[in-house]
Amino acid sequence: MLLFRTFKFGLMAGLLCSLSLTAFSDAFQGQIVGLDCAEHGHLCPVRQFEQHISQEAAFVLLTADKKFYVLSNIGRDTLVRHVNKKVIISGTLQPDDHSIKVQQLQVQLGHGLSRYESVWKAP
Repeated sequence: MLLFRTFKFGLMAGLLCSLSLTAFSDAFQGQIVGLDCAEHGHLCPVRQFEQHISQEAAFVLLTADKKFYVLSNIGRDTLVRHVNKKVIISGTLQPDDHSIKVQQLQVQLGHGLSRYESVWKAP
């Protein structure tokens, strides 16, 4: 009987821990833009796009309300491929430095469609 109670308590504690870890993971919508563009609250320019992108120091998520978040745990090469695209980023908000530790990146399929495709997941 004592063994059953111990097992039951351990199982419940494990479930609560796993629930609390997923509770801090969230989804954020916006567009991937260069940090310089985000600081000015706009998308990266279409004209001279490649030159502009190569000069950007970092890439961030710019939300509809003009907030931006530095994206950690994901490579620059992945972010560059999706600049100016609508995305959903799943990850953990790090309020200390206004960043998101990215767990998954989903990119909108086509313009105006509400379907997204997962293009990157954390290992």
